[in-house]
Amino acid sequence: MVIQPKGTQKDVLALEPKGHTVVLGTAGSGKTTMALLLAEKLSNLMGQPKVLVVTFNRALVAYMKGIQSFPNGVTLEHFHRFALGYLKNAGKKTDYCVISKAERAKIIETIVFAAHTQYPKESTFARPVQTFIEEIQYLERFGIESLEQYKEMERIGRADTYISRENRRFFYDVYEAYKKRREETGYLYDWDDIAIAVYNSLLDDTSARRYTHIIVDEGQDFSPMMLKCLIKATGSNGSFTFFGDVAQQIYGTALSWKASGINTQKIWRFENNYRNPIEIALFAQDSTRHAKWEMKGEEYVMPKFEIPAAGVKPTLVKYVNSQEEMSGIVGLLKNRSGRNVIIVKNRVLVKQFLIALNIAGISAVEIKKDHNSSISDGTYVTTFYSVKGLEFDSVYIPFLNEKDFPDQDDLEAAESKERVYANSLKLFYVAITRARHGLVMTYSNILTSLFPSDSPNYVAVRGV
Repeated sequence: MVIQPKGTQKDVLALEPKGHTVVLGTAGSGKTTMALLLAEKLSNLMGQPKVLVVTFNRALVAYMKGIQSFPNGVTLEHFHRFALGYLKNAGKKTDYCVISKAERAKIIETIVFAAHTQYPKESTFARPVQTFIEEIQYLERFGIESLEQYKEMERIGRADTYISRENRRFFYDVYEAYKKRREETGYLYDWDDIAIAVYNSLLDDTSARRYTHIIVDEGQDFSPMMLKCLIKATGSNGSFTFFGDVAQQIYGTALSWKASGINTQKIWRFENNYRNPIEIALFAQDSTRHAKWEMKGEEYVMPKFEIPAAGVKPTLVKYVNSQEEMSGIVGLLKNRSGRNVIIVKNRVLVKQFLIALNIAGISAVEIKKDHNSSISDGTYVTTFYSVKGLEFDSVYIPFLNEKDFPDQDDLEAAESKERVYANSLKLFYVAITRARHGLVMTYSNILTSLFPSDSPNYVAVRGV
């Protein structure tokens, strides 16, 4: 459905192009479309200012480019391309300088193991390695650059992992050791602290900014440091606009307008869900009522529905076993028209589905975060994380078993199991709200406790 600006959408497009603007919207409310329309409008202002639209990964960039074309004054790219491009222009090394998440985890694990061996009586080093990995990621995302700063800060969004102010020094020691070890292996940054490097460089950069206006789409997944970078990169007489949905925040950093450098007196809200039929929208809303759903405060936007009932409720199918489950979904996709997607928890399952679809004669495409082509009619397979911001005619979500969702490895590695459950619920919500027409969910064992079984807005059937 093509969204024509109306109501609050028109109001946002009519705002004076200065300062900071925050727009929060529910899934399917047209945030991306409005971001693109705003970019086009700003680029046509007097003097034809340059406009940057930034989103989280390549797949979203490709999707947005498929929606409409842009004049020369608009640049569309994901954050890390922007960051590396800026550093390169500033004369910094950018080739093979960013360490992978897997290599980062190995270095941190080695440091924690050595510290625990050296100080066996210090209980801090007996905590799960994943706790250190997540805390270091948190420090980087908030731009913490000294122990004093770390000790004094309130750990927004990390209250479920308690660390006393006194014991923060042990975590910071590991962080410092990690940065030193990383540099020794030839890597200058990781994908989180590259934003710190860009921000510090921008502080010293007195040259005119390349972009007068910067627009962020899917902003809920940007770290505070990423947002501070983009604000600092905005022209002094320009504007910074944030489009996001906190209900879809699945990368673990709580939004903080102050920490992100966003200065806004008013938050605009897009409440109308234009994407999902009301049956799917109501089911998605039911999933947010789960006891483990973490969403409080005025930043959550309660959706309203404008698409009339289509007469088809989401379907939950129970199969005899996982093999029948996979075969059943492949069978449902035979001769299926439109844009269809299977959403699973990891790349191993993606590969298994691609093989099964190929054997059945169904051509399918894997969507990764670096996917760089538009979404057209066909069958796609991807993970919960890579489907963000996209939409499809029909969505298939398999393996909703208690032993599979949430992921057991994530539960075992986590110090806070409640956070894993909460994040998994948001992943489920994101997957549900990708569907424009049909939603099929399946399982073959014990249904996950995260499923809203008491919802009246789905139909349960047996697989054949």
